[in-house]
Amino acid sequence: MENRSHPSDQEAAEYVKLFIDPLILSDFENLNLDRFKMVEEAEAQIALFKKGDRLWVNFADGEHCDFPYYRKNIACTLDGATAETGLLTRSDAFDSFIKTTQGIEKKIYSSVSLNPGENVKDLWDEIIKKVNLISNESHSLRSLVEKLLDVPFLQKFESSIIILHLKGQTKAELLGTIWRGEKTQGLVEVKEFNAFFNSIKKSKIKSFSTDSFTKMNLPFNGSFLAKEVMSRKYSLVAVVSRHDFLSYSKDEIELFETCIDLLQPHFERLIDQEFSDKRISELRVCLKDFPLPLRIRDGVTGTSFMNDLYTSELQEKDIFFNKKVEGPFTLDLYDSDELRHYAFDLFHFQRISLLGELLNTLRHELSNPLFGLKLGSQLFATMDVSTDSKDLMAEIQKNINRCQVIIENFSNLYQVQTETKPVSIKKIVDESITLSKSEGREVRKTINYKDDTENLMLDVPLIFVVQILFNLIVNAAQAMKNMTTTRQIELSMSSDATSVFIDVIDNGPGIPEDKSSQLFKPFFTTKSQGTGLGLVLSRNLAVKMGGNLEYLVNNNGTGAHFRLTLPRT
Repeated sequence: MENRSHPSDQEAAEYVKLFIDPLILSDFENLNLDRFKMVEEAEAQIALFKKGDRLWVNFADGEHCDFPYYRKNIACTLDGATAETGLLTRSDAFDSFIKTTQGIEKKIYSSVSLNPGENVKDLWDEIIKKVNLISNESHSLRSLVEKLLDVPFLQKFESSIIILHLKGQTKAELLGTIWRGEKTQGLVEVKEFNAFFNSIKKSKIKSFSTDSFTKMNLPFNGSFLAKEVMSRKYSLVAVVSRHDFLSYSKDEIELFETCIDLLQPHFERLIDQEFSDKRISELRVCLKDFPLPLRIRDGVTGTSFMNDLYTSELQEKDIFFNKKVEGPFTLDLYDSDELRHYAFDLFHFQRISLLGELLNTLRHELSNPLFGLKLGSQLFATMDVSTDSKDLMAEIQKNINRCQVIIENFSNLYQVQTETKPVSIKKIVDESITLSKSEGREVRKTINYKDDTENLMLDVPLIFVVQILFNLIVNAAQAMKNMTTTRQIELSMSSDATSVFIDVIDNGPGIPEDKSSQLFKPFFTTKSQGTGLGLVLSRNLAVKMGGNLEYLVNNNGTGAHFRLTLPRT
């Protein structure tokens, strides 16, 4: 460092006029600039630049001095330009700056033994070069952490690790090396990381022991040095240890902190690079496996990314969603069979999940009062009361039991089922009739079992078949709502060698011929408040079970006729 005397200038100024090269302005974030007035370079009393790995300080008279470029020297430059009390002349500012920076360099290297012919400045330059060398050679965060032990004053240390938490992540990542060669890696709960980070940040000593942080599960025992680093994107703690239980000197602590300050921009670069690459890779996998045909186009180069479902047969008219995203990119989603199956599966799953939650809540709310009624009726029946009263209590108990069975069956019916169990056709029909009883209360129902189908077992999801029959019965009942004559629904079951057929026939107004071909198209409905998804969803469920749902022409000339076909077990 060059210690130049500076011309005196006794004229005080309210602010120190400062110029900072825009290329390094971001390095001055979080530093106090209240006593400075930012001006153009030609007007500045002090101008700061970065030349190579040096902090370059120009003064108004053309003289300069330079230091290794790291955060503490930036802070010292600003501290040297203002006094603790009153305002400084330019001469005082320069003297304070020289005194402060010389004091830090002297303090840092007072514990470093020098060989004959060496001096502090030469050793400092050697360390700066080494830090820059390992930073430039490190193409990954792990590599940088491992090579940290190659810095001259850390060559007697055994372990170097960092604990990194990216903002928004649920866990922090620990990585590094122990015993100078054994790689270590793990995850840390955010709660434990935050407690560790805050303890390091608040401590004035910066020398710690693993005994004080048992929950962190550090991969070594003993004393260690730690320094926190924080940015808008991440929080990080750098840790080094000799694997002994001796305390560290203030000089060693200062030296380690300075080293991490030097490495901070390199940490930032590698974290951005590494985790950006990781996020891009994860995004590509997500887009590749996306369940709809997808294309992302670059409007500048004309190149495109397509997922596995995209085919050359797809045309512009098949695009149902188009959005311009950041930059020149455009996202296209295409309509397809996969899209419809995916959408209807999701719609069905959401409906079933919601009904299951509602029925579980209903069961919970009704269980206690039903149990109370049942217990009360049982106690009343044991009293010395008339026979009629006892018969009445028995009838009450019978209906309470029936209520409990219905609630239990409905709750079980609307649980999401991961596997199927054989179920009889009779059970399927009974569940469907019970479920649709409210809507079809005034409709006469006829049930016919042909070909000995009443006890025939099917290996299909009960909930799927009940959902289809429920939709068909409710649709029929609503279509006949305004009829003045007798309303009827017939459920007819038959079979052949490979399939079972369930026909749902009503005597309502029927479906006009010009509309029958559109019944299974999404969002087509003949109801004023219908969604147009019921029949589409029902056919989709039938196809998933290996069957089909179709609309047949009613031979009687009136009403509607739907046939559900299911495979025999």
